[in-house]
Amino acid sequence: MELSELPVETQLEIMLADHYRFQYLVAACRAGLFVALENEPGLSVKDVAQRLGLEEQPARILLLGCTVLGLLRKEGGSYYNTPLTKGVSGDYEGTMTSIITRESRNMYRALTWLPESVQENTNVGLQRVMAGNADNLYERLTENAELEAEFHTMMAFHSRKFGAAIKENLDLSGYRHLLDVGGGTAANAENLADRWPHLRMTIADLPSVADKARKRVGELDLADRVDVAGIDAFSDEFPSGCDAVLFAHFLEIWSPERIQQLLAKAYRALPPGGGLFIIAPYQHDDETGPVQAAYLSAYFLAFASGEGMVYTGREFEQWLGTAGFELTSRTVLGMEEAIMLCARKPS
Repeated sequence: MELSELPVETQLEIMLADHYRFQYLVAACRAGLFVALENEPGLSVKDVAQRLGLEEQPARILLLGCTVLGLLRKEGGSYYNTPLTKGVSGDYEGTMTSIITRESRNMYRALTWLPESVQENTNVGLQRVMAGNADNLYERLTENAELEAEFHTMMAFHSRKFGAAIKENLDLSGYRHLLDVGGGTAANAENLADRWPHLRMTIADLPSVADKARKRVGELDLADRVDVAGIDAFSDEFPSGCDAVLFAHFLEIWSPERIQQLLAKAYRALPPGGGLFIIAPYQHDDETGPVQAAYLSAYFLAFASGEGMVYTGREFEQWLGTAGFELTSRTVLGMEEAIMLCARKPS
């Protein structure tokens, strides 16, 4: 049964309980519960308490909550992981744990300030939960090396998740040099280098991110094909010499005015016939969903930038046209998770 089909009172009760669900998940991940049960299935309450260094009563409470939520299965006095916890019971780098950790430390706290952010039209949540002077998350992260590393671990997870879809749908066969604006620590470059061995790439990102990208490019043995430029995408012009520009999960961070500035810079950087590619979270043109569009829009407003949101494909098409580009295709990726727009600068 869909949530909307339940009685109104029940729907509200479910919404009110969401914070309990998330905090049980965080508490279990932080304690190492799912990893312990992956290594030793069938532990008892007493066993779990001993393995995790907990008193027995809080261990009981944690196991109760995780069982009720379907994160664990209980048989007699023994507890087991369920398929739902497979994504958080292994190596930190390759699981959802990195995202859950970041959500609990920053985003969950920041979104308690969503009502104020809506009223003030700025990212009040960022100002309340993260120290620093910059007015957006990405520049503020450069002031905190630990949080910046955690953020890029999370983004690498997302890039791996979407990597196959991007490789399958992004046709770069007609281009020789791709500029990846906001390319982070080379996740896009890693995905695309294998699919398009002829292609040179330049990653453009903030200087502190660029340093990490250079290190990663070296680890991938791609230094002969991938360059890295440390720039501010708004105050600096884009590097020249590229015949294609990629904005992957970058434009939605910013306001419509700033997006149009970035598209104008891409137009200036490209030769006639050059290609432009946008990959962004998806929203229906009638602005009714999907759910992820609402979640991410709240994140951009209250925390990330105070100005972005998940825009519709129709809006991107209008901005591309204003910048002078000709749209060549529009594709929805995955289960309405992302949209890819391909365009070209007229010859």
